[in-house]
Amino acid sequence: MDYFKARITRMEIPARDHVLLRFTRVSNNFPFPTQGKAGMGSRGDSDIEGEPGQFVMVRGSWGAHPILPRAFSLVEVGKEGAILVRNVGEGTNLLASMKQGDELLVLGPLGHGFSLPSETGGGVALVAGGVGVAPLVFLAQRLADTGIEQVFLYGARTGDDLPLRDRIGKICDLTITTEDGSVGEKGLVTAPLERFLQANPSASVFSCGPEAMLEAVARVSVAAGAQCQVALEAPMACGMGVCKGCAILDVSGEYKYVCSDGPAFESVKIFGRES
Repeated sequence: MDYFKARITRMEIPARDHVLLRFTRVSNNFPFPTQGKAGMGSRGDSDIEGEPGQFVMVRGSWGAHPILPRAFSLVEVGKEGAILVRNVGEGTNLLASMKQGDELLVLGPLGHGFSLPSETGGGVALVAGGVGVAPLVFLAQRLADTGIEQVFLYGARTGDDLPLRDRIGKICDLTITTEDGSVGEKGLVTAPLERFLQANPSASVFSCGPEAMLEAVARVSVAAGAQCQVALEAPMACGMGVCKGCAILDVSGEYKYVCSDGPAFESVKIFGRES
């Protein structure tokens, strides 16, 4: 985990009300209270690091308000990092309004990402909804780089709510569903997932999106006997399990923190095994 200053290098508009924000590290790490000297020492020009499913806490140089950073899944890492910002509130509006060359404060990478499958003979399905596409694009590229075949199932309300779809189509086989039928298949993303799992019952499923969608994906996966991991979304102020703002109950009744225990979990630990 690093706490560092970054500079925006590029901003792209992949869909209505969405900005793909790319940034590079420009300073050595700042000392962070929980790290002491461990938080120091990286060069200002070092790569942005992280794994699929991990996230960063990001704040712009906009003054005292709003004071809290926002959490964003990593879309890519390397010389440039990238996050997908959906303009839905005060903090995200400020980030979406920033310009190339503006500075950011970034804390990360944080959390536990997806556990990649050790065996892929049963197939791999990535199931995304809304801005839940962000960590799955990162995962899709990682799987493609290692030669693992996959299908990407992407659901949204309308064709205006499908950021990064062109990029996904260049990485792997893409199936789109929209509730209004404006793009792709009309209906819910669970329909193509059910078809895929009927043909590939021992597949691995990875999903991120709205909670109702994740629960439905988990139910379909359990019914087919497939392994499923879900990346949860939750409000958080710190990203390290200190503020307790992202606490959830797992099926055993134990509290888990989306930021530090997740965001990626085995779906049966969150939604249970009932189909």
